[in-house]
Amino acid sequence: MSHLVLRSVATLVLAATPLFAAVPAQAVPQQQLPCQVGIQKIDGDLTSTVTLTVVCDVDKTVGARITIGETVLLDLQQTVRADVEERLTLTIPRVPRVCATLQADGETMTVCAP
Repeated sequence: MSHLVLRSVATLVLAATPLFAAVPAQAVPQQQLPCQVGIQKIDGDLTSTVTLTVVCDVDKTVGARITIGETVLLDLQQTVRADVEERLTLTIPRVPRVCATLQADGETMTVCAP
């Protein structure tokens, strides 16, 4: 599948939905980053739905990059409010693996979903 097709589909999905939708805080796996981060991928017959979740104890500006191999689907910075779960969901053509790299306070962490 071409990188252009993946990027185009992700762009279409992002244009139709907010980048992060604020919802009440819920449990997310603990990480080394100053925020808690989780990623989930659910595969359908033709598409994968990827959800990135971020929760911070204090207001924090977080950089997020979602990739499939070397292809960058999304690269953004978002201010995450304290104790509010921020969630980003993308629907893309089905892929075997997707990763998210987060950066906050000089710390970087990558999480992947097979």
